[in-house]
Amino acid sequence: MQTNSGAGAQKLRVLISGHLPPPMSGIGAYYQTLLSSSLPERVDLRFIDTSSRRRASSETGRWSLANLFSALADCLRFAKAAAAHRPQISHIATAFGLSFVKHSLCVALAKWTGSRVLLHPHCSFHALYERHGKIWRWYVRKTIGLCAGVIVLSNEWKGLREVLPDCRVVYLPNAIQLDDYVKVGRERIAAGTEKPGLEILYLGFLGRAKGSFDLLRAAKIVGAQRHQVVFRLVGQELTAGEMDALEAQAKSDGLESFVHIQPAVAGAEKIAALRSADIFVYPSYHEGMPMAVIEALSCGLPVVAAQVGGLPDLVFPQVNGLLVPAGQPAQLAAALLQLIDSPQARSAMQRESLRLAQENFDIEKLVARLLDIYQSALAPR
Repeated sequence: MQTNSGAGAQKLRVLISGHLPPPMSGIGAYYQTLLSSSLPERVDLRFIDTSSRRRASSETGRWSLANLFSALADCLRFAKAAAAHRPQISHIATAFGLSFVKHSLCVALAKWTGSRVLLHPHCSFHALYERHGKIWRWYVRKTIGLCAGVIVLSNEWKGLREVLPDCRVVYLPNAIQLDDYVKVGRERIAAGTEKPGLEILYLGFLGRAKGSFDLLRAAKIVGAQRHQVVFRLVGQELTAGEMDALEAQAKSDGLESFVHIQPAVAGAEKIAALRSADIFVYPSYHEGMPMAVIEALSCGLPVVAAQVGGLPDLVFPQVNGLLVPAGQPAQLAAALLQLIDSPQARSAMQRESLRLAQENFDIEKLVARLLDIYQSALAPR
């Protein structure tokens, strides 16, 4: 897909490569939001989708022959867009694995056209760099060395400055169109926390890397101690077969009466799911800055999350939620029980979640900051 704001000779020429739904993902949601903001009116913008929409979400990022051919087609599409648009700034989204290899080629192509390149990893520093061996780390450093800067999602990326001291690293959190979510948050705060039963919600990909099986184990602990608590796991499987495995585990552990595993939702259905929830949970093993958590905060939900990636930039213990170590179902259950048993704490956290979201995650504030980043990238190093 290509988006062009028009000739705009006076405007900065920008090429953004990213992903739009389907399949739905955090990256897709981010760029969908960015293109619906004021940014296309403020720069001469071309958007190029560098991810196949025909591929199942469970196949995304995997090393396979089909994905390799698809990646080459994506790079060719990017090259054509760069040659036609001649951007001053190339804003290139990436993630770990095959995504980074593909987008490293896009970085080289953009650099060859004379464009200043901003690399925008939508993942954790640990997932992209720290957990890998020397050869991969060298490759990441060489790719970043071609760029005018790296846009990072969280404070976890401070480690990049240690390995590349001369790299221009700029912090830019994810953001959303707040209005519909903030309305839910205000309604929640007005309604208070007194209700007969509680609902704990997870929205996002489902699978081992997202902590979904840990969440089932935590739900079993919570269910044994508290009645009238419902868990909803809503999303699409991260890897083929994981949805069936989750459902099988829920059945074997006798959780079917209060644990509901449901397909992904969007739009009004997603808003409805967030409205009915009382606590949001996100036990992932590695993350950039999840859009789903930002949406939950904007709806005034207290959040229990794993202490990984960008999640500590979103969830502040005893302020708007609780953080727990990844892969620890017992500690996850204890944190959930703490909030279940304290309506006063949940009420205070509701207000803080909404306040933090309004202050930090409005897409138009992000656009203003992004324009500053583009201008800075044009300045001499």
